[in-house]
Amino acid sequence: MTIHRRTIIGAAVAAAAIHARPASAAEVTLRYAGTLPTSHHNAIGQQRLADRVKELTNGEVEIQVYPAGQLYGARDIPTAVVSGGVDMGHNLTSVWSTDAVAEIPDLPFLFADAAHAERCWEPAGPLHRGFAAHVERRRMKLIHTMFFGSLFDFGNNGRLIREPADLRGMKIRGYGRLSAEGLRALGASPIVMSPGEMYLGIQRGTIDGAITGVTSLESRKIWEVVKHATITGAAFGVMAVNISMARWNALRPAHQEALMKAGEEVYRWAAQESGRRDVHSTQFLIDKGIETLVLSAEQKATWAQAFAPAAAAWESRASAEAKQLVEEVRALRRAA
Repeated sequence: MTIHRRTIIGAAVAAAAIHARPASAAEVTLRYAGTLPTSHHNAIGQQRLADRVKELTNGEVEIQVYPAGQLYGARDIPTAVVSGGVDMGHNLTSVWSTDAVAEIPDLPFLFADAAHAERCWEPAGPLHRGFAAHVERRRMKLIHTMFFGSLFDFGNNGRLIREPADLRGMKIRGYGRLSAEGLRALGASPIVMSPGEMYLGIQRGTIDGAITGVTSLESRKIWEVVKHATITGAAFGVMAVNISMARWNALRPAHQEALMKAGEEVYRWAAQESGRRDVHSTQFLIDKGIETLVLSAEQKATWAQAFAPAAAAWESRASAEAKQLVEEVRALRRAA
């Protein structure tokens, strides 16, 4: 075979390879870490964001989704995002930072209901604005939030928790500083452990129970190792989806716009889905034979009084900015 003939054949093979490539080959790939089981609506929200961004960018941006702690544990994700170990991640706001602004969703009974929380966290709302500014100072960009739903709900093996006094002497898993202060105010001993450790901790008797969201009592199968559940609705969990500022700045404006648009759509979906899932998971516990109590309005008022020391502790360390945000949240509640 002559050199000329080999050249023609080589060129033909190369041309065929080029035409065989997908027409929408991604020019940007982002890795997105989460920790919730694939059945949880926040993990589904991860995939919804990926699918919508791919659609909006005609396949130019691919988000590779890693739920269920496949890449990092919950408390490792913030460092991984900032350092470049992963491009994006989601976490409860109070896991991204221990600053008082990040703890606002954990303030006991701050939100009247899910509709009130939605107004506060929508892209133009005070809490979205405040948290976005906070994480930007930490070299991250807030893409959107997702509602986790009801939080500070109990699963335990000791007794049904009807009132704060029932918690005295119990070792209960918490998830952050304010939740630990809340448990102490209620008379329990807080034990901080990652979400993935709750099941074995309860099963082995290391802890008597755990606070988490009612959806996690179902999706993390905590119902298998507890006899009682109390749905307090004391806090409203919010998952923040952040990308490193360095990675964000490297994106083309059109890709940035697609991420934000898709993020707002997922936010709206999650706001509705979280409420539906809270109701479903509560009924799921009842159907599984778990003795389950949902606090009434009168019971919530009693619990709110017991939480007062934790609220005061937050107030003592909160900046003027954080306090102003809480006032805006309360104003929206009064205006409803």
